[in-house]
Amino acid sequence: MKKFYLALTILAIATVGLSATTTPAAAKTGAKVLSTKKVKKTAYHVTKGTIYKTNRLNKVAHHASNYKYTTLYVTKQSTVRKSNHKKAVYSYISTKKARGWIMRSYLKKGVAPKKSTTTGTQTTASTFNAQAANADFLAMVNKERAKKGAAPLMIATDLTNLANQRAADCAKLGDITHYDSAGDVAYLQEGPKFGINFNESLSSECLFMADEGFVGDYQQAGTNAADQYLYHDAESNWGHRDNLIDPEAKTIGIGWKISNGTIYNAVDQQG
Repeated sequence: MKKFYLALTILAIATVGLSATTTPAAAKTGAKVLSTKKVKKTAYHVTKGTIYKTNRLNKVAHHASNYKYTTLYVTKQSTVRKSNHKKAVYSYISTKKARGWIMRSYLKKGVAPKKSTTTGTQTTASTFNAQAANADFLAMVNKERAKKGAAPLMIATDLTNLANQRAADCAKLGDITHYDSAGDVAYLQEGPKFGINFNESLSSECLFMADEGFVGDYQQAGTNAADQYLYHDAESNWGHRDNLIDPEAKTIGIGWKISNGTIYNAVDQQG
């Protein structure tokens, strides 16, 4: 039976008012390391999560979604107290391609599966219906907003054009990041190209990626993305969910890009 995988960004959710930008506390102060020990070198594989450069978790090194077909070897383990004051166990993994610290619960014992060589991705990608995916996404998000007494989000053409560009940006990189090569928040830099002035009101961005196996024929892409943002975002302290149900947000753009069997989603909002 085919397995499905998902990758969800847990990078900073860039949120601005007039000129302020906020990032999660973990990006500033990191985690407190309570203990570290060596463990017997053991093979694992991983499908999602963030790989950090150090066990203080204050700098991202890799995204596990890019290494789901790579066998990783665990040699150390640390117990840390994260910025949300919760304890967690992180394992040190290494391979020729990547090394760093990842939450232990994301690891699966044993060598990584081989990448499927079957064809058919292009056929399913060509039948992707962005309009239907947007409708499914918006239905789930607005349902949660209603529970909080927030008005439903409305699709905006300029934000949708930007979101499609941001999804394409990520596809070109083969990864999801809110920042451009200069280290600036990408959607703020690209917004003016689409006639958007983000200095006038609150704004935010959420990013998502999943391989073809998770999305299948792509008919559930909108539902899957919304589900992950809203109900499976604990690792980023529910930052994506908070953005989507923020009562100050009024309009939304939802963008998609399919590349090499991976679907990329960008969501840009404005108050």
